[in-house]
Amino acid sequence: FPYNKMGKSPSGMAWDTSGGKFGPFESQLFVADQHHATVMRVFLEKIDGHWQGACFRFREGFQCGIIRIAFGKHASLFVGMSNAGWGGRGNKPYGLQRLRWTGKVPMELHTMKALEDGFLLTFTKPLDAAQAAKPENYKMKSYTYRLESRYGGPEADTQEVAVKSVELVDEGKAVRLKLENMRAGYVHELRMENLAGQDGAKLLHAEAYY
Repeated sequence: FPYNKMGKSPSGMAWDTSGGKFGPFESQLFVADQHHATVMRVFLEKIDGHWQGACFRFREGFQCGIIRIAFGKHASLFVGMSNAGWGGRGNKPYGLQRLRWTGKVPMELHTMKALEDGFLLTFTKPLDAAQAAKPENYKMKSYTYRLESRYGGPEADTQEVAVKSVELVDEGKAVRLKLENMRAGYVHELRMENLAGQDGAKLLHAEAYY
C-alpha cells in the first residue's frame, strides 16, 4: 500500500463473500489500517503465476485505529479499534463500529486490470462519455521506494506516465488506457479528477494505485 497515501499500518483483512449484499464489490478484499483509521479496498489478479493488483480508498473517519474487521451474518462489516500502544487517527481510545451498505450504488472505479500496454478500468456505473474519452483526464505516474533504516522510506525514481489513447468499452462502463513507459515492479498511481457518471455523479474516490 502506498505509504501515507493509503495508510501506514495495514491490519485486519476480510473478503467480501456477501454475494452483493454489501455493495458492488463482491469477491474483493477489504483491508483496514491502524494509523489512518480507514478501510481500504483491494482488487487482485494473477498474472503469469504472480498475484498483483490495485488498491483504492473505501471508508475513513472511524473512531480510532482499526485492528480487526469481520463480516457479520447480515453482510455488514464490523470494525474493531484501539489506539492502545500505537497512536492512530480519531478521538477515541477504542471502539466498535458497524458499516452497512445503503443500497445505493456509488460511482466508483471497480477494477483496474493490467494490460501489456496499459490498464483496463471498469466502473460501477456508465461514465459520462465526453469526459471519459479525454486522455488529459487521466494523470499517472510511477515510482518505487528507497529502502532506509528510518520508518517509511521516501518515494524514489518517479516518472510521469503518458496516456497515449483512451477507448470506451462495455457500453461506457469501462475504459482502456494505452500508455507509454510502463515499468514492471513499480507503483502506478492514477488520478481521474474530472470523471463523472452519466447521471452526473462525480467519482467518489478519484485515485487508484496499481
